[in-house]
Amino acid sequence: MSINEIWIPEALAVIFLVLPLLRPFIKGLRSLDGLVWLPLVALAILVGIFPAYGFRPEVIPMLIFALFFNLANLLAFIRSKMGRSDDYSHEKGSFRAVVAMILLMAVAVPMFVFTPQIYARHERETEPARILTVPRDFFGHEYILRIYGPVQPNRPVIFLVPPEIGSAASVELICENLRDKGFTVVTYFRRDYDTVFIDENGRRHVYPARLLRYWRIIRRATNFASANERGQALEAARRSDLEFLLPRLPALLGVAGHDELPPILFVGYGAGGSALAYMAGEGGFLYRHSDALGVIAIGSRLWSSYLGEPRVIEPLTDTGMIPRMRTNISNWYQGIRPQRVIRTGLLPEAGLPVLYLVSGRALDTGRRQRAYQAVFDALHSGYGSVALAAIESAGPLDYQDFPLTQPMLSFFLPGLRNAERSEDPIADTAGVIGNFASHLLERRQVEQDRLFEQNQPMGDEFLGIYESDLAEAEEAESEIPVRLEIDIPPRSTIRGTVHMENRRLPELRL
Repeated sequence: MSINEIWIPEALAVIFLVLPLLRPFIKGLRSLDGLVWLPLVALAILVGIFPAYGFRPEVIPMLIFALFFNLANLLAFIRSKMGRSDDYSHEKGSFRAVVAMILLMAVAVPMFVFTPQIYARHERETEPARILTVPRDFFGHEYILRIYGPVQPNRPVIFLVPPEIGSAASVELICENLRDKGFTVVTYFRRDYDTVFIDENGRRHVYPARLLRYWRIIRRATNFASANERGQALEAARRSDLEFLLPRLPALLGVAGHDELPPILFVGYGAGGSALAYMAGEGGFLYRHSDALGVIAIGSRLWSSYLGEPRVIEPLTDTGMIPRMRTNISNWYQGIRPQRVIRTGLLPEAGLPVLYLVSGRALDTGRRQRAYQAVFDALHSGYGSVALAAIESAGPLDYQDFPLTQPMLSFFLPGLRNAERSEDPIADTAGVIGNFASHLLERRQVEQDRLFEQNQPMGDEFLGIYESDLAEAEEAESEIPVRLEIDIPPRSTIRGTVHMENRRLPELRL
């Protein structure tokens, strides 16, 4: 599919809306009563863009204009249906037509300026992901697993918890890029959670109400208690996903035994990253997943580390009616005003190496940075090996596929002010993830080499001549750790400017 193919229906919609507006200025068009049908056709074309090309925010202003245009054109449409000629004279409609054409151009320009550079995976020529339907859990949640790349003992795995905004459908390019680097990527859909759910047959189900709800949570959960409670519920839901899926991961990947599972890097967006950050500090998680390399939390806000701010209630006094009335009014106001939250709750303790990948706007001091206060507190708390990274030009949604598939969102939600935009934001995001995984794999390989060298068995000349001594030597040799040869993917060059802050990971270089 050509990346400009969407321009065809968009251009047709513009033409069908312009022609009726030209009637006051072109005498030959005034007698063509059939032109009143064109705005209705334009509206139908614009509506059809969404199921054909997915959610296109740059088309929404044009869609709203076409809707109101048709409402304003309703009388002329009814007169045409009744066979009556509509007197659309120059004096009657010229001024309104000029104003309408100015508005039309204003809403049409974004459609062409913010044309997507690439479309959904199923519309591109690429190796498809393997799709698995997971049996429902105890609560009836429906999961669809996607596996990018082959599963091999020497090929590292990235388990990716998808974001709230866009779900796994918005990280397809990221997963494909990581697959091409040499990783096996596993991600999933959950029907009752995702804003976009793609079932096992490839049918796309969109839930706009969830999209608006999640966006309100992301914007308000670090300020107000009601939104924060819903944010903590999202983190709990993602934790439930992990507790259900991870024990089944070896069987889902077709690995015979736990010892044969390749090294795994856990990557989580949003609430999923927060859940992973907290789980990474729990001893039970480390015991159950000894193959885990570390955690990357992308755009996570750690909402569970916030507590409701205590309300200030003034005690009643007996100093008189007016003071008591004032106190009652003040307490009433305190009771009805939205309760705010403060960052005083428990922070994650990083038992595994944790990298927080945040938006470039987190580097702005002031209001923008306050949304990431918990992440900076976790970085400086001294709990485990923690690092923070930010691509300066990346906005809060730019670590997904949106810079190419939804460029309008990237434009209106930028990263650090005046930062130079990356030439390939998708490759940069995959590069940060892949480079962190390669760094941890290199560390693990060095440690395994050291243990292997320390535990090399002695030659036969030192084993002794007695059978009992030989048996003890064989038993000791059987306890020597097996040297695992993992294909460590090469590191990638990141074109964007990366800001790094390390805490007990000083050798990390992205």
